[in-house]
Amino acid sequence: MTKSWENTLICLLLDVKEVFDHVALKQLVKILIKLKILINLINWIKCFLQNRIIDLAFDDKRQKSKKISTEISQDLFISLILFLIYIWYLFSKIRAKFENLQSLSYIDDVTLYIEGRNIDKNVKMLKNAAKIAFTWAENNAVQFNDSKSELIHFESHKMTLNQMIILLNNMIIKSKTYVQWLKVWLNWKLNFKVHVQTKIVTVTRTLHSLFKLMNSEWELNVKSRKQLYLTCITSINDYDVEIWWNNQKSYLVKFCKLQNTALQKILSVFWTSSINAMQIEVEISSMKMQLNQKCKNYAIWIVELLKKHFIRKRTFILYSS
Repeated sequence: MTKSWENTLICLLLDVKEVFDHVALKQLVKILIKLKILINLINWIKCFLQNRIIDLAFDDKRQKSKKISTEISQDLFISLILFLIYIWYLFSKIRAKFENLQSLSYIDDVTLYIEGRNIDKNVKMLKNAAKIAFTWAENNAVQFNDSKSELIHFESHKMTLNQMIILLNNMIIKSKTYVQWLKVWLNWKLNFKVHVQTKIVTVTRTLHSLFKLMNSEWELNVKSRKQLYLTCITSINDYDVEIWWNNQKSYLVKFCKLQNTALQKILSVFWTSSINAMQIEVEISSMKMQLNQKCKNYAIWIVELLKKHFIRKRTFILYSS
């Protein structure tokens, strides 16, 4: 949409510091009461957060048990839910103050973004929203990791690098050409070039490690080599394919070279061997077929979602109801 209307999408990425260590019970209970949560559920949450102790053991020495008052366990799914509830009113405050400004979060990764043609006005709005966020965090025992705060402009015609945001602690956040969000590298043109290059480097490094293992004195058989490839390499290739794959020939050539090299190592054949024959022998489809199949599976999954689902709403143009 940004490219179609020649607008600029400006994003401010914030990271909550030590997310599970800053959930105060009293503040959480107040939020639950405001949200009109059942009293029985509130009492259960209080019990869950209060009646906990921690033991520290080093070698043969063990420290006395201590009660935990603020931290929540990272191993339970309910901890994620409680933290999302804890920061609920942060987004409500921002939306109430700025109607055009949108927010997006995934646990401790918080993103504030706005779209429009007036870059200076939008940056000013993000500055004020950041002030609200940091003021709220200070009043609710939450801290943002300043070193991980980032700013980026997504636009199609030119690159904007002269904009910046100054936080309450006088830290300056300058605009970047690319940022990482949820393990995905996003550059200012949104063509995922940096992301694909990073992925290829990761696959290449992992392949070299596998080649050392395959050439070891253990003499792994073809089945074991194939299993290593599918487990360690395919998982990297398949992750987030749906967001960047659009039959780009330049990207496909690089991935094909890596897979062909892997097939030669799996079968211990010469580099002049037929690629189609190797794929049939190992029962691994071509890279293009793998990428297309991932996108088709994702499309089928979207079609089966409810019409009210947020992913379905954002893909209504491409997928008919």
